[in-house]
Amino acid sequence: MNRKELLTRAYVRKEKLNLNDFDYKMNLRLLTIEAVKHDVGKGDITTESIIHNNSERTALIGSKANGVIAGIEEACWFYSQFGIKANPLVKDGEKVEPGQNIIELKGKESDLLKTERTGLNLLQRMSGIATLTHSLVAKASPMMVAATRKTHWGLLDNKAVFCGGGATHRLGLWESILIKDNHLESLSKEGKFDSFGDLATEAIKRAWENKDKANFIEIEVTNKEQVLRVAKIFGEYNSAKDYPCIIMLDNFPPEDAKKTVELIKDNKLIDYVLVEASGGITPENITKYRDSGVDVVSLGYLTHSPKSLDINQMILPVIPD
Repeated sequence: MNRKELLTRAYVRKEKLNLNDFDYKMNLRLLTIEAVKHDVGKGDITTESIIHNNSERTALIGSKANGVIAGIEEACWFYSQFGIKANPLVKDGEKVEPGQNIIELKGKESDLLKTERTGLNLLQRMSGIATLTHSLVAKASPMMVAATRKTHWGLLDNKAVFCGGGATHRLGLWESILIKDNHLESLSKEGKFDSFGDLATEAIKRAWENKDKANFIEIEVTNKEQVLRVAKIFGEYNSAKDYPCIIMLDNFPPEDAKKTVELIKDNKLIDYVLVEASGGITPENITKYRDSGVDVVSLGYLTHSPKSLDINQMILPVIPD
C-alpha cells in the first residue's frame, strides 16, 4: 500500500457510519427517540392545551447561517419514526446559506411540535461539527485532520466529522490498537521490563500478534528518543510496509514535531510508519502542524468545542381555499 492508502485504512470508517450499521442505528435511536420520550414525559401539555384540531401541516427546516450540513439521513429516519414525511432538500456535506431550506416536513401538528427540539438538536450539532471540520480541513490540506474519541454523541459526532471532510480515527476500543502510557504502566507491573524501550518492544510484539483484529497499531510517545525507538521496532515488524503502524506525538509543539519527522526520515524509517500529532492542536496552530510534515493531526476540538449551526423549524401557515 502507498502512504495515502495506509492513512485511509487507518483513519476512515465511513462504512460504519450509516443506518445499515446496527451500532450506528442504536446510537441514533438512543439520542433521538429516547430523547423525545424523556422530553415529552407524561405529555406535551402546551400542545395538548392549545391545539384541539390536530391537522396535517407542512413545516420547513432551514439554516440561519452559512455552514456545512450533516445529519440529513439521520434526521429523515428520526422523523419517520413519528409518522412524519421528511423530504430532504440538500445532501450531507453540502454548503448552505442563511435562509436556505434543508428539509420539508409533513405530519400532524402535535408530532411536528414534539419532535422539533430533538430534530433541531441533531441537525445543529452535527452541522456545527461538519462546518468546523470543513474549515480546518481547508486550512490543513493536504495533511489529514481526524477526530478523537472525545465525542459527546458517539458515532454521530464521527459521522459529522466525515461529512465535513475529516477522518474518523478509531470508533471504539474494539477496532484498533492504541498503546498509551497507562498500558505501558500496567505492563511494567509484570516486573520483566525496566525501560521504555523494553516496554514498547513487548507491547508492540503482543499487539502485532493481534494485528489481524485491528485496523492499525499505534503507540503514544512523549519525546524524540521514544520516537526513534518505536520507529525502529515498527521497522522490524512492518518490513513489507503494508500495515498502518502509527506513532502518536503526544503534545509535541509544531517545531518539535517537525524535528521529529526529520529524525525519522534521517534514519530511513519513515516508510515503515505514519506520524500523528495530537494534543493542543487548535485552529490557530493547525497550519504549523501541516508544515511540520506529520501525516495527520487528531484533535478533540472538533467534537468538544463546535458551535452549533443555527437552524430553525417553521410550520407554514394554512392558505385559505
